[in-house]
Parts: sequence; structure tokens; C-alpha cells
Amino acid sequence: MKKLLLGAAVCLLITSCSSDKGDVTIHLPKDFQEKTLVVSHVTIDNIFNATKQEDLKVVYDTLPVKDAMAYLTLDAAGAARYNIESPVASRMEADFYASPGDKLDVMIESFEPLEFKVKGSELMDDMTVMLSLTKPIQNEYMDLVNNNDSVSEEETKRIMDRYDAAIKKFVADHPKSPVVPFAILDLSGDDFKQAFDNMTPEAKRSILMPYAELYNRQVEEMQSERGAEEARKAEVASGTITAPGFTLPNLEGKQVSLSDFRGKWVVLDFWGSWCGWCIKGFPALKKAYKEYGDKIVVIGIDCNESEAEWREGVKKHQIPWLNVYNGHDTKLYQDYNIEGFPTKAIINPEGKLVDLTTGEDPTFFDRLAGFVK
Repeated sequence: MKKLLLGAAVCLLITSCSSDKGDVTIHLPKDFQEKTLVVSHVTIDNIFNATKQEDLKVVYDTLPVKDAMAYLTLDAAGAARYNIESPVASRMEADFYASPGDKLDVMIESFEPLEFKVKGSELMDDMTVMLSLTKPIQNEYMDLVNNNDSVSEEETKRIMDRYDAAIKKFVADHPKSPVVPFAILDLSGDDFKQAFDNMTPEAKRSILMPYAELYNRQVEEMQSERGAEEARKAEVASGTITAPGFTLPNLEGKQVSLSDFRGKWVVLDFWGSWCGWCIKGFPALKKAYKEYGDKIVVIGIDCNESEAEWREGVKKHQIPWLNVYNGHDTKLYQDYNIEGFPTKAIINPEGKLVDLTTGEDPTFFDRLAGFVK
């Protein structure tokens, strides 16, 4: 569930050996057989400032193991994320965050399944508290997914709501915790934004704050795009926008212009034979086309495929209305603010764009009825 910001990669390899003692004491399972343990780390500054892969400068420490114990010296260069490599094939590794000067104990009970705890700093102590709230819910979700052929949206939502509630409880109970910037990454955009804006000065001083700041920028961009989309929809609904014109060839090769149909209600259907939802929407559109007769003009605008594929698609699906070919020209998509397929547009007799619907939405036909009738 956590939004990981650092993917696995082949990076600059620097190998070193620690001294007998260090800043981090790693307690390994009693049956650990290896004589060495590999711990990698990358500084948080490098995570967020690297412009290319080699800039990450991942460091690998090979630590001697004695009596199921290993000792790691923290990087004096700054706060970092550390990963303890598992000796068995596993998708998960014990990880922790640390700053120079920290004194930590990492207690690994088992590598498969991975069970470990980290203590010794406010950050990692609070991380343990947070995980005690969220991990059982994560495990419940994984059990549900792994033991059932299908999981309903309602079941998923119930678990996710509980997960969000657990995070919000942690933040409410520990508002000054350095874990807060990390914990809120799992909240949805609006909930995250509220939690981010309400963070205490103490929480903002966390070494994990860059994670929250990056996600905040992404959320703000999404909110801005959503606001622009809503404004566009409101503008379209106002009926004040003149529908962008076009001239495209029909099946007979004749050039057809939108302006040819001024004075009539026009439905534009942006589609492609590669688009499953476009095809699924044809029966409903055929029904409306038959019902309204000459009250409307339907123009199918084929997109993102070859002319041969377009012609075959029209024939195969027996599309009865006017069909024109746009192919791979993206200008019309931009003109009509097309974000997905199918997209349907309703244009009134005065040539104004009054409705724009992305996706196969049954309510489109309710709106069409309201306009035409």
C-alpha cells in the first residue's frame, strides 16, 4: 500500500566492512547460517535530488556475522534509508530510516515470513506503533485477496476505510511524530492534502518530510487538473462554447464538415475498433439513433487506427450513421479535450457544444433526451 519512491535498480556499488561494533546492532534469527550480511543504503538527499540512476549512489556494506549478530556504522553523510538483504528469495526486506548519531537495534525474528522490529530512535519507535495499527489490516486484506477468487468493491472499501481510519488515528494521537509525513502518504488525495496542511512544525522537521512534499506537489497538480476539468465541464454545460469545426473524409471519400449540419442536433462519437467499451456502447447508440430519426445527426469519428481497420470496423459492427476518419491526427482530440474513449459530444442546432461525456456512461442518453425532446 505504501507509495514507494525508490525502485530496485542496478546502482553504483561501494563495498565496505564495518567494525566489530557500530551504530546499529542487528539481531538475526538464531538459525541464521550465513557468515556475512549485506546492508544497502541510499541517502534521502540522493533519493530526491538524483537526476539519473548513478546519482543515487547506493552503498553496500558487507558485515561479518558472529553469534547471530551484526553491527552497522551509519553513513555520516546524512539521513538514509537502509535495507537488510534477505538470505532467502523474498520480495520483502527489513528496512529502516536512520540519521547520523542514532543508536538502533534491529531485531529480525525471521526472514520468511519477514518479521522484524526496529527501536532506538523516536522515528523508528513511532514507526513500530504505526505499523501495529496498520499491519493487521494489511494482512487481512492480503488474506482476503489470496484466499478468494474475487473480492467485491464493497469488501475492499470496508478494509481500506479501516486502514485510513488507523492512519488518521495515529496522526491524531501523535501529531508531533516524525512518522507523520510518511504515514499520510497512504491517504487519498484530499485526505492527504488536509493532513499535510495541518502538520505540526515538529512533524515537518522529520527526515521523511521530502516524501510528503513530493506527494503534496503531485496532489496539488491533480487537484489543479481536476479543477480545470470541472471548469471545462461547467463551461460546456453552459452552452456558450462553439463546437470546434472539422472536415474529414467519409467512407466514400467525400469531405464532410461539422458546419454542414448547422440547424440540427449533432452527436459526435469518438471511437475506434480497438476500443472494447466503444463497441459495447453501440447497441444503446443504435437504439437512440433509430428512436430520434431525423431529429439528430450522429457522426462516428474513428481514431487511432488505420483506414483499413476503420472500414473493417464499420462493416463488422454494422454502424448505420455517418462515419468519418480522423486516424492518428491528435488536433481534434485537443480541440474537444478528449481524455479517453469513447467520448461523445452533443452539439445544439446553433453549433454550441452542450455536453461532453468520457467513457461509456448510460446517463449520456438521459441528457440527450433532455436536449432533443
